[in-house]
Amino acid sequence: MVSKPFQAKPRMAATIFVACMTLMGSAQAARVVLAQGNLSLERGDKTLPVVAGMQLQEEDVLHTAAGGETLLRFDNGARMLVRADSAVRFTTLRERGPVSKRRKAIRLVQGGLRYITGVGAARHRVAFETDTATIGIRGTDLDIAVSKDAQPDAPTGTYLQVNQGAAVLQALDGTVLDVERGEQAFGGEPDLTPKGEGGVKRPAGRKLQGLAGIFKKSGLDALMK
Repeated sequence: MVSKPFQAKPRMAATIFVACMTLMGSAQAARVVLAQGNLSLERGDKTLPVVAGMQLQEEDVLHTAAGGETLLRFDNGARMLVRADSAVRFTTLRERGPVSKRRKAIRLVQGGLRYITGVGAARHRVAFETDTATIGIRGTDLDIAVSKDAQPDAPTGTYLQVNQGAAVLQALDGTVLDVERGEQAFGGEPDLTPKGEGGVKRPAGRKLQGLAGIFKKSGLDALMK
């Protein structure tokens, strides 16, 4: 069953809403399981090296350079792989209080990540923020990529690929798409596509195919299982 999309007000910073499962009573902390290559962490006015075992805090910004990747694990069993040339901000890591009130808000500034939800007895919300899409998921293995350099078949925006489970993508113009296992979708800025002598506005959210070059893979993907 696909969860209802998170109703965000129209704005430039949209949200990827994740409805997943958590272990009852567990803290929603994240720690670094594996650090590979050139990685750094902004924490306040400090820049720290990223090492295995490091606990992440709210407002930390994780940077991976070319060839650098890191594997993270949350206390509820969820895993996240941050790919090379990426920047991720951990806006909210609400670790205390009732499980139903706990929440993680993670902003993908650039690059890509893979996320697999944890399994447990109570729902927990995770929000991945980008500039151009709202995505709701449940029990899902998915890839998200933010492209800021337009290509012939890949405009700038947010790309989603569902590996397992299902998702709902809501674009900035209100377009809503049900995205099933094996499907790919895109959320970007609404634009105009010529049609005859006039023009028609193309939806900001739409399904796409053949985006192999957008979603990167590496040896660390095998450790996500």
